[in-house]
Amino acid sequence: MAERDGAAVRVAVIGCGQIADAHLAQVRRAGAEVVAVCDATRHMAEQAAARWRVPAFYEGPDAVDAMLAEARPEVVHVTTPPASHLALATRALAAGAHVYVEKPVTVDAVEAVALEQAAARHGRLACAGHNLLFDPVIQRLRALVEAGALGEVVHADAVMGYDLAGPFGALLTAEPGHWIHRLPAGLAHNNLSHPLSLVLPLLGPGTPAVAHALGRRLRAERFGDARDAFHDELRILLEGPRATASVLFSCRIRPAQLALTVYGTRRAVHVSLDARTLRVVEGSHLPGPFQKVDWARRDASAAGAELLRRSADLALARLHYFEGMHRLFAAFYRAVRTGGPAPVPLADARAVAQVIDAAAAACRRADAAAQEACA
Repeated sequence: MAERDGAAVRVAVIGCGQIADAHLAQVRRAGAEVVAVCDATRHMAEQAAARWRVPAFYEGPDAVDAMLAEARPEVVHVTTPPASHLALATRALAAGAHVYVEKPVTVDAVEAVALEQAAARHGRLACAGHNLLFDPVIQRLRALVEAGALGEVVHADAVMGYDLAGPFGALLTAEPGHWIHRLPAGLAHNNLSHPLSLVLPLLGPGTPAVAHALGRRLRAERFGDARDAFHDELRILLEGPRATASVLFSCRIRPAQLALTVYGTRRAVHVSLDARTLRVVEGSHLPGPFQKVDWARRDASAAGAELLRRSADLALARLHYFEGMHRLFAAFYRAVRTGGPAPVPLADARAVAQVIDAAAAACRRADAAAQEACA
């Protein structure tokens, strides 16, 4: 694709639910023009257009095709429930638009392959919505890994907490028909893309093997329907050619947080996505009890440096919650303008989907075995 003039990229958003607000805000921060929004229901499309001053909104069964034909967006953001992602993204690609697809990009790996093929067939870019890869603290981590500062990666631990009493958690526990309950891995399915997108690149090329997956339901049964069925904890152990990783999704840990620790042959790194902090663990070579004091000193020094960084970010108004999303959008729009590759290719989404597929299948087998044992 040849580079075009300096006109803003024309963007449309399909799906006006909760995450659409984040997209609409960050699209504008990235310098693009929102030309239309679209939703299956009129009030959702209309309110989004009114609140964000979007010039056109579309609703109803034929809304997507009408929007693509009339608004003629260059890029379409798909922010609907995952079961509709493949069909909607494929329609946008066929109409000549590039697509950005929210996580989870597809329901399973089969659909991920189909979306890859559709993008290739129509000669358009498709970007996976793994926005945490572009969070400032993860970009710092990636720079350290790529520079060899950690040595060879040996293991990574990712922990993601989820509060069922939060706004979205309360919504899905109030609605037995919520689309979350139809995902193969339930609530975890909608969230695992975040930690998996962070650890998979650390394990080397290809999709790592799922060595073990364990799903548990530890909350009390309250409803007698789908709201009692999803696992509130899911543990996954991954095995790459020379490194391993563990991922924990839990509705019980407090504080609910997303944290990542990477262990290398030279150093380790602790990352908090919530605090946006990164602490390199150097260790100490001092003898005996002096080592413990030196280790604590190094930890305190690293923590103090991160406090100064965050304080400066606060003073300069740089602590945007969706900063990673903003940076990913900007990178994607540059690729659209210059003909470069998508900043997060669909191959990454396919690898994430393959891991979730395998973990969900392992949990189903374990559930079936437990039920059979109780019969």
